Amino acid sequence: MVTHGFNQRKPGLIRKLKCLLLLPMLGLGCVYSIQPWHRAGTGGGDPALLGVWVEVDKSNTWVFTQQGDSLSVLYQADKELARFNGASFTSGAWSFLDLCPADGSCGEGVAAWYLLPLHGLHRWEMRGDTLLLASLKAQALDSLMSGVDHPPLDRGSDRWVFTGNREEMAAFLDRHLLDLGLYDSPTVLVRP
Repeated sequence: MVTHGFNQRKPGLIRKLKCLLLLPMLGLGCVYSIQPWHRAGTGGGDPALLGVWVEVDKSNTWVFTQQGDSLSVLYQADKELARFNGASFTSGAWSFLDLCPADGSCGEGVAAWYLLPLHGLHRWEMRGDTLLLASLKAQALDSLMSGVDHPPLDRGSDRWVFTGNREEMAAFLDRHLLDLGLYDSPTVLVRP
């Protein structure tokens, strides 16, 4: 029997919803861009990131591997697995990581066509054998955004989604997002 309507369960939709719910648990922040945060040709892999990392206060695991000119990132939290494409780049004196869901990681088949591949921005720093990952915090942007020229964006109650083009996002980062006060306390990762 064929049924029509909204109450029909769609496996792709459920997987997408799980992925969206997993993003805040990843410490991936609430500030995203539709375009990458770095200029074309400037993002890539960084040997310091490669390998397996474990969060100090949790059992969550991050695995960074080189994939051509970029990074492949697997994140494991309990029974949830998320796959990301990543690019490491610098702006000012800081290193940044642009993460975006990998193709098909939050949907399959036709459902994947509707996945909006948002880019998250994370400041990263190596301190000896420790990796620190910090995400932009939406609350810190509230005061900043009222007084500066910025790329187009969509502001939700607890999320920012920038819709500017790639060059606008990189220029905005260079001008305004190097202040450490705009980032959450870092997630601390170590080698297992």
